[in-house]
Amino acid sequence: MNAGFALRLHGTAASLLWGYRTAVTLRAWSIKKDEGRWTLLATVERVDAFQARQRPLLFAAPRAGGYWCWPVESLQLGDRRLIATLGPPEQ
Repeated sequence: MNAGFALRLHGTAASLLWGYRTAVTLRAWSIKKDEGRWTLLATVERVDAFQARQRPLLFAAPRAGGYWCWPVESLQLGDRRLIATLGPPEQ
């Protein structure tokens, strides 16, 4: 596999879920996979502070035919921006 290969995905609506509850609503997001590591950068629309601190969290974004889903491994949450490290995609 080419070590310089990077993959980027982006969208305009997504959520961080705690179980079936929406912990964080995202307005715009992008995911970059570089050297086997998935990183999420997003603009935050709404946060439930309690639920955002719970684990496990799942990043979910709609796509044609279903949803993309990644487990959230680490999360840095600001007032308007979010940075997260994601595990391998589940769907």
